[in-house]
Amino acid sequence: MLTSSDKKDYILRLIEQMRRLVEALLGKLRDGGEAQQDVVEARGILAQLLGPMAGLAPRMDSETAGQMVGDADVLLAWAELTAAEAALLRARGEAAAAAAAATDRRALELALEAHLRTTADRGDLLALIARLRPAIDASALAPRHAEALETLAHEPEEA
Repeated sequence: MLTSSDKKDYILRLIEQMRRLVEALLGKLRDGGEAQQDVVEARGILAQLLGPMAGLAPRMDSETAGQMVGDADVLLAWAELTAAEAALLRARGEAAAAAAAATDRRALELALEAHLRTTADRGDLLALIARLRPAIDASALAPRHAEALETLAHEPEEA
């Protein structure tokens, strides 16, 4: 039986593996390469991270999914993958623009859910939110997410 520390280590290893795949995916997109296999592998890791909720969580609204997942690290990894999927959609051209915008919004919502569940100012999380924020109309977000964005906008930046 795994201890809670062993479980957390396992989760962190999966997250690191998923992040490497997301970085590879984004690199291939920049170079004009094919990234679909990286998406498939990263989604497989996400399914492991989500466990029994893997089939249901992606269909839930972001707030409910955030409540069900609960772990800020898992939510951040999911948001990073979702943002990469949006970049992949954008690379496919104008026909996929609406899907890319909706996927960007989902990524931002998941990142905000991660932010709401952590007490530390995480540079990687704040950077993802800052990268996604300009593409999203805050008025289209759920009140919880719009409020979180507003709060972040008024927090002083660290030097």
